[in-house]
Amino acid sequence: MPDPTAQYWLFQSSPKVFRLQDALAADAVHSFAVKAHRKAIRKGDRVILWQSGKKAGCYALATVTSEPKEQDISAVEIPFFRQLPDTEQRVGLIIDYNLWNRPITKEIVPHSTAFNEFYGGIPGTNFKVDEQQFKLLVRAIEQLDTANEPFVPYRRTKPPQQALNTILQGPPGTGKTYQTVNYALSIIEHRSLKELAIEDREELKRRFNNYREKGQIQFLTFHQSYAYEDFVEGIKPSTQDGQIQYQIEEGIFKKICSAAKTALLSSKKTDSKTVNLSPVDNYVLIIDEINRGNIPSIFGELISLIEEDKRLGQPEAIESMLPYSKSPFGVPSNLYILGTMNTSDRSVAQMDMALRRRFQFIEMPPIPSLLRPAIEAGVNLDKLLTTLNTRIEALLDKDHLIGHAYFMNTHTLDDLIELFTKQIIPLLKAYFFGDINRIGLVLGKQFFKEKKSADGTVFSDFDADFVESMSYKKLYELKAPYEWKEADFIHIYDPNYAA
Repeated sequence: MPDPTAQYWLFQSSPKVFRLQDALAADAVHSFAVKAHRKAIRKGDRVILWQSGKKAGCYALATVTSEPKEQDISAVEIPFFRQLPDTEQRVGLIIDYNLWNRPITKEIVPHSTAFNEFYGGIPGTNFKVDEQQFKLLVRAIEQLDTANEPFVPYRRTKPPQQALNTILQGPPGTGKTYQTVNYALSIIEHRSLKELAIEDREELKRRFNNYREKGQIQFLTFHQSYAYEDFVEGIKPSTQDGQIQYQIEEGIFKKICSAAKTALLSSKKTDSKTVNLSPVDNYVLIIDEINRGNIPSIFGELISLIEEDKRLGQPEAIESMLPYSKSPFGVPSNLYILGTMNTSDRSVAQMDMALRRRFQFIEMPPIPSLLRPAIEAGVNLDKLLTTLNTRIEALLDKDHLIGHAYFMNTHTLDDLIELFTKQIIPLLKAYFFGDINRIGLVLGKQFFKEKKSADGTVFSDFDADFVESMSYKKLYELKAPYEWKEADFIHIYDPNYAA
C-alpha cells in the first residue's frame, strides 16, 4: 500500500549531463543526485523522473529507497554520464513505471489545472510537486498502457561471455570495423551488444575514444610489412649526440599486455586471512585487417600464449622468454583480442591454421534490410543489393558479396550513379578480373552497349585458324555513367519494369 505520509518530488535530468532515457532502457537508474530539499526528502517518497531538453517529458515514476547521503555512482550508471560529477549527495531509487520507450512528453501531460504550476523544464534538479500531479500521471500511464500494449519494463540483458580471441569476418562493406566499437564497449563495460545497439552512435564513439585515451583500447591495422618487432618488441636505432644507438623498443602488444597485467594484479588485494577481489578492468586490442598480416611472423612464439587456458592466472598458464629483452612474458586473462577480416581478400580456409584454432569467428553478412526501402528516384535499395549478391554468389561465392554499408548514404539517383561509378563497378571488375561477360550477368544488358565485332581486318597478316570465328564474337563496353537512368537500376531486380 502507498505510504500516506509520502511526499512527492520532481527529479529533473539534463541530457547534456545524464542520458536518462538510455539509462532507463538499460535498467541502469538506481540513484539520483539531490541538490535541493535534502533535509525534506525521505525514504518512501515518490518521484517523477523528468528529462529536460528537446525530448522533455516524464520518463519514469520511482520510489525513494534511502535518505540523501554522499555515495558513489554505481558502475551500471557511469556509462550514461557525459562527464562524471564530483562527489555529491544522492538518494537510492526503485523504478515503479519505466517509460523509456513511450514517455509522457510535455505535449501529452494531462490537461488539468493541477499542472498550472509544474516545474518540468525550469532550470534545477529537485522540485516539490503535489500528490494530484503524481496521481494524474499514474492514471495517464495506466490508460495509455490499456489502450496500447501492456507495459513490460525493460530488463537488463546479461551480456554473454565474450571469447578472449574473436575475429569478425565478412565481405567488404558489412560494418566489421564499425561494430568493433560495440564489441569493445561490451567487453569493457560488461554490457550486452543488444543493449548497446539502442544507444546513440555518437555517445558510443565518445566512450570508445575515452577508453582509447586511457589505454584500455588499442587499435592497429595489419599489413604485409608489419613485423614481430612492431608488434611485440624489437631493436630500433636512435641518435644521441650524433651517435647511433640501438635500443629495445616495446611494441603495441607488449605495452597493452603490461597495462592489462597491472590492472589484473591491482584487483587482487590480499591480507593474511582473506583475498578480496575487486572488479577487473578489461583491455581490448583491435586488429583491423588481421588476415593481411603474416601471422607466424608477427606473433612468433606468442601465438600459443593467447590461448585462454594458457593466459596468466589460468591453471595452464605459460610464460615465454622474449628474444630481445630476455625477459619472461605472458598474456593476461583480461586482455581481449578483437580482429576484423575481409573475406574477399583471403578466406578463412586460407588463413594460418594456428590462428584459426585460437580464434572464434563471427560472420558479418550483408544486411540489405537496413537500407531505405526506396531512394528519391524510386529505386529499392534493399531489392537491388539482394539481387546483386544473389548473382555474385552464384557466379563466385559468398565471400565476395557486397556489403550494405556501401549504400547507407545513398539518397538520390545521382548518389547511386556515383556509387556504382566509383565503387560497385570497380569492385565487380576486381572480383571477376575484368571479365565483362560476368559483370554483365550481374548488372544486366541495360548498362552495356555492343561494340563493333572484331573481324579479320583488324589483325595483322597471319594465318590463324580462329580468325574467321572472331566475326561472330560480340564485344561489349559499359555505357557512360551519364547515360544511366533510374529504370536501368530498377531492371536489375525487376526485369519486367516499364519506365
